[in-house]
Amino acid sequence: MSDLHTVSQIADLFGEPPQRVAYIIRKYRIKPRQRVGITRLFDEAQLPVIKQGLYGIRIHRDRGLAAPAEREVLNG
Repeated sequence: MSDLHTVSQIADLFGEPPQRVAYIIRKYRIKPRQRVGITRLFDEAQLPVIKQGLYGIRIHRDRGLAAPAEREVLNG
């Protein structure tokens, strides 16, 4: 079985704020592979999808095209 990661661990892995990772997970409706209480766990196979979503935010931000909801996430 592959390693499981929390939202915070994924954020640390990609050097992004946890709120931004959580936003991508909500936006793309990525389902956790497992739960421990209220903590969502994601596996290695899901990391590329999350990384691609983060890359998409970065592209829009760099071009000044971020949607209002993304601006809110980006500005904290």
